Amino acid sequence: MPEKESASLVPGWRRREQRLLTSPATAAQDRPTAAYSARRLAFILAATIFAGETAVMILLANLPKQPLFQEALVDGILLLLLTFPALYGLMFRPMKRQMSERQEAARVLEQTKSQLEDRVRERTAELAEAIQEVSRSLQALEKIHRETLLLSELIELLQACRTSAEFEDMLRHFGPKLFPAESGAIYVYRASRNLLEMIVPWGNESTRVPMFTPEDCWALRRGRQHVFDHAESNPYCQHLKGFAGSGTTLCIPMMAQGEAMGVLVLHSVSLAGQPAGISEETRRIAPLAAEQIALTLANLQLREKLGDQAIRDPLTGMFNRRYFEETADRELRRAGQQGSDAGVIMIDIDHFKRLNDMHGHDAGDIVLKKVGQVLQRGTRIEDIVCRYGGEEFMLLLPDAGLETVLSRAEQLREAVRELDVRYKGQMLGSLTISCGVAMFPDHGHQSSELTEAADHALYRAKHEGRDRVVVALGFGAAPDELALNPTFPSGYRSPH
Repeated sequence: MPEKESASLVPGWRRREQRLLTSPATAAQDRPTAAYSARRLAFILAATIFAGETAVMILLANLPKQPLFQEALVDGILLLLLTFPALYGLMFRPMKRQMSERQEAARVLEQTKSQLEDRVRERTAELAEAIQEVSRSLQALEKIHRETLLLSELIELLQACRTSAEFEDMLRHFGPKLFPAESGAIYVYRASRNLLEMIVPWGNESTRVPMFTPEDCWALRRGRQHVFDHAESNPYCQHLKGFAGSGTTLCIPMMAQGEAMGVLVLHSVSLAGQPAGISEETRRIAPLAAEQIALTLANLQLREKLGDQAIRDPLTGMFNRRYFEETADRELRRAGQQGSDAGVIMIDIDHFKRLNDMHGHDAGDIVLKKVGQVLQRGTRIEDIVCRYGGEEFMLLLPDAGLETVLSRAEQLREAVRELDVRYKGQMLGSLTISCGVAMFPDHGHQSSELTEAADHALYRAKHEGRDRVVVALGFGAAPDELALNPTFPSGYRSPH
């Protein structure tokens, strides 16, 4: 069917409704049409009356003469009979049809209005839901941004840590910030790697164990994070027996360079008697935090190991000469500021070369270890004991007068004489040491001066027969004098 014919089948009121719904300009176009319909009705009414009156006059002209009243009555009746059908067919019926069409259009408009209002309400609800979703997304992004900033700050501060104490303090400060809804703890391997020890706890500590074995943690055994929920049937770690009846626990191994450094343990906090699960945010940020903590811990341990190797003797575990020289100058400056005394003792094992030649270097290493243990046990915490080189040892005793230093040297000499050293089941014989003593500020103000004076005193002790303690001569004594005068009546000699 052609488009023009199909359009003609649509009722006029529907077409007008479509035009009204299409654009406001179309409604303005219908106003001249309405005015045209009113003029048409007036013309039809006038034409009908004129035609009816003409027909009545012709009819009355052909009838016999009647009185005026009768003619008027007949004229009115005939005019009414002639004009009523015309008026009904030409005016009243179209008006009735037009009213029906208008009512139908009003009904359709009302229905359309209701549908539009429903659509507006639906779109408004959808828009409100979209706004809420955007708001939730923004809140989530802000939270992620805060967590990222906090984690970045933690990483920066951890990288700046120089000691394990600073490392632990930093974690104790940031733990509750990173995981405010969970209590937690950080466990690290001990040097023996057979136990993990808790170094940093936060939150509820009542149910946590201070240490456990690696076999007690599923996360360490599997090498991946392990979640325990009391509502599920998954196995729980033995070190979490206190948590087995409530909440959710997350264990994350702290891996660095393919090696487990420890484990991060998080436990959900119960709210209003109901156990709370580990949030998605926590599960996202916890592995990142564990990785950074592990890397920092590995770097610290490596730094401490390298630093320890730089200042300790690998054979005896004592401080080395480098550490002694750096620390001695600092202690001597402090003694000078406080006006206190300090003593230096240089110790040499007697006949050590002969012992090496007779029993071998392995036996000599055992002797060095034993003597080092005696020196470390026989000194105070504040004293500095080091292996100076070869079979020589050096002691610095802060805040100690001459009598105290001499007494300590004698005690150490006697303790070495009582050593019973065996190598491959064979006695190595009696061990003795010779000691040279120098005092601050009598024999010098720098560690190098005191070391030289103590070395000269040790030379005298060797020259006089070994196994004795000798005090250095006065400040500024010449080395030639020390070599040419073996008796040194003004110097101190032990009775041995």
